[in-house]
Amino acid sequence: MKKKLNIFFLFTLISFCYVSASSHKDWKPYLENENIKIEYTYEICDFSSTASQELVVFKFTNLKSQKIQVSYDVKIWNDSCLNCEQDREEFRKNIYLKENEIFYTNGCKAETKEYNIFSGFVHNESFEKYTSLTKFELKNLRTNNE
Repeated sequence: MKKKLNIFFLFTLISFCYVSASSHKDWKPYLENENIKIEYTYEICDFSSTASQELVVFKFTNLKSQKIQVSYDVKIWNDSCLNCEQDREEFRKNIYLKENEIFYTNGCKAETKEYNIFSGFVHNESFEKYTSLTKFELKNLRTNNE
Protein backbone atom coordinates (compact mmCIF):
# COMPACT_ATOMS: atom_id res chain seq x y z
CA MET A 1 0.00 0.00 0.00
CA LYS A 2 2.83 2.36 0.89
CA LYS A 3 4.48 1.72 -2.50
CA LYS A 4 1.22 2.62 -4.30
CA LEU A 5 0.95 5.82 -2.31
CA ASN A 6 4.55 6.76 -3.17
CA ILE A 7 3.92 6.11 -6.87
CA PHE A 8 0.70 8.14 -6.73
CA PHE A 9 2.51 10.98 -4.95
CA LEU A 10 5.34 10.94 -7.48
CA PHE A 11 2.90 10.95 -10.42
CA THR A 12 0.95 13.84 -8.86
CA LEU A 13 4.15 15.81 -8.29
CA ILE A 14 5.32 15.27 -11.89
CA SER A 15 1.90 16.25 -13.23
CA PHE A 16 1.86 19.40 -11.09
CA CYS A 17 5.33 20.40 -12.28
CA TYR A 18 4.34 19.85 -15.92
CA VAL A 19 1.15 21.90 -15.58
CA SER A 20 3.01 24.67 -13.77
CA ALA A 21 5.74 24.79 -16.39
CA SER A 22 3.33 24.70 -19.31
CA SER A 23 1.10 27.43 -17.88
CA HIS A 24 4.04 29.78 -17.23
CA LYS A 25 4.00 32.51 -19.84
CA ASP A 26 7.45 32.96 -21.34
CA TRP A 27 6.57 35.73 -23.78
CA LYS A 28 8.84 36.09 -26.81
CA PRO A 29 8.94 39.31 -28.83
CA TYR A 30 7.45 39.14 -32.32
CA LEU A 31 7.28 42.83 -33.30
CA GLU A 32 7.45 46.24 -31.69
CA ASN A 33 7.08 49.66 -33.28
CA GLU A 34 5.70 53.05 -32.21
CA ASN A 35 2.10 51.75 -32.35
CA ILE A 36 2.09 48.17 -31.15
CA LYS A 37 4.02 45.48 -29.35
CA ILE A 38 3.26 41.85 -30.27
CA GLU A 39 4.54 38.93 -28.21
CA TYR A 40 3.83 35.20 -28.36
CA THR A 41 4.21 32.04 -26.32
CA TYR A 42 3.08 28.43 -26.42
CA GLU A 43 0.19 27.18 -24.30
CA ILE A 44 -0.99 23.63 -23.71
CA CYS A 45 -4.75 23.08 -23.44
CA ASP A 46 -6.60 19.93 -22.42
CA PHE A 47 -8.06 18.43 -25.57
CA SER A 48 -8.93 14.81 -24.80
CA SER A 49 -8.08 12.04 -22.37
CA THR A 50 -5.03 11.01 -24.42
CA ALA A 51 -3.66 14.25 -25.87
CA SER A 52 -3.62 18.01 -25.35
CA GLN A 53 -3.24 20.76 -27.92
CA GLU A 54 -0.28 23.09 -28.04
CA LEU A 55 -1.22 26.54 -29.35
CA VAL A 56 0.67 29.69 -30.21
CA VAL A 57 -1.01 32.48 -28.25
CA PHE A 58 -0.39 36.21 -28.57
CA LYS A 59 -0.26 39.35 -26.48
CA PHE A 60 -1.01 42.61 -28.32
CA THR A 61 -0.13 45.86 -26.53
CA ASN A 62 -1.41 49.17 -27.87
CA LEU A 63 1.46 51.62 -27.26
CA LYS A 64 -0.61 54.64 -28.25
CA SER A 65 -2.96 56.78 -26.21
CA GLN A 66 -5.70 56.35 -28.80
CA LYS A 67 -7.73 53.45 -30.18
CA ILE A 68 -6.17 51.42 -32.97
CA GLN A 69 -7.12 48.60 -35.31
CA VAL A 70 -4.54 45.87 -35.91
CA SER A 71 -4.96 43.75 -39.04
CA TYR A 72 -2.80 40.93 -40.36
CA ASP A 73 -2.80 37.68 -42.34
CA VAL A 74 -1.62 34.44 -40.71
CA LYS A 75 0.79 32.27 -42.71
CA ILE A 76 1.68 28.81 -41.39
CA TRP A 77 4.37 26.28 -42.29
CA ASN A 78 4.89 22.56 -41.82
CA ASP A 79 8.28 22.51 -43.57
CA SER A 80 6.61 24.29 -46.51
CA CYS A 81 4.02 27.06 -46.41
CA LEU A 82 0.54 25.55 -46.13
CA ASN A 83 -1.51 28.63 -46.94
CA CYS A 84 0.77 31.10 -48.74
CA GLU A 85 -1.16 30.79 -51.99
CA GLN A 86 -4.51 31.23 -50.27
CA ASP A 87 -6.20 34.54 -49.62
CA ARG A 88 -9.08 33.38 -47.44
CA GLU A 89 -10.95 35.32 -44.79
CA GLU A 90 -10.21 32.69 -42.10
CA PHE A 91 -6.52 33.68 -42.18
CA ARG A 92 -7.21 37.45 -42.00
CA LYS A 93 -7.46 38.88 -38.48
CA ASN A 94 -8.60 42.22 -37.09
CA ILE A 95 -8.22 43.33 -33.50
CA TYR A 96 -9.52 46.60 -32.06
CA LEU A 97 -7.58 47.93 -29.08
CA LYS A 98 -8.47 50.76 -26.75
CA GLU A 99 -5.80 53.25 -25.78
CA ASN A 100 -2.91 51.48 -24.01
CA GLU A 101 -4.90 48.22 -23.93
CA ILE A 102 -3.26 44.79 -23.66
CA PHE A 103 -5.14 41.97 -25.41
CA TYR A 104 -4.32 38.32 -24.68
CA THR A 105 -5.46 35.56 -27.02
CA ASN A 106 -5.79 33.10 -24.14
CA GLY A 107 -5.41 29.78 -25.95
CA CYS A 108 -7.69 27.63 -23.84
CA LYS A 109 -10.65 30.01 -23.79
CA ALA A 110 -13.15 29.83 -26.61
CA GLU A 111 -13.78 33.57 -26.98
CA THR A 112 -10.30 34.31 -28.37
CA LYS A 113 -9.40 31.01 -30.04
CA GLU A 114 -9.67 32.45 -33.55
CA TYR A 115 -6.47 34.44 -32.92
CA ASN A 116 -4.39 31.41 -31.85
CA ILE A 117 -2.38 29.13 -34.11
CA PHE A 118 -2.43 25.35 -33.69
CA SER A 119 1.11 24.08 -33.12
CA GLY A 120 0.71 20.36 -32.37
CA PHE A 121 -0.47 17.69 -29.98
CA VAL A 122 1.12 16.70 -26.66
CA HIS A 123 0.52 13.20 -25.25
CA ASN A 124 -0.99 13.50 -21.76
CA GLU A 125 0.99 10.67 -20.15
CA SER A 126 4.37 10.69 -21.89
CA PHE A 127 4.33 14.46 -22.66
CA GLU A 128 5.71 13.59 -26.10
CA LYS A 129 5.14 16.43 -28.53
CA TYR A 130 3.78 15.83 -32.04
CA THR A 131 4.54 19.09 -33.80
CA SER A 132 2.75 20.07 -36.96
CA LEU A 133 3.76 23.76 -37.07
CA THR A 134 7.35 24.57 -38.03
CA LYS A 135 6.94 28.32 -38.59
CA PHE A 136 4.34 31.08 -38.55
CA GLU A 137 4.24 34.69 -39.75
CA LEU A 138 1.86 37.59 -39.32
CA LYS A 139 1.97 39.12 -42.81
CA ASN A 140 0.57 42.41 -44.11
CA LEU A 141 0.52 43.74 -40.56
CA ARG A 142 -1.13 47.16 -40.36
CA THR A 143 -2.21 49.46 -37.55
CA ASN A 144 -4.78 52.19 -38.14
CA ASN A 145 -6.06 54.84 -35.78
CA GLU A 146 -9.70 54.41 -34.85
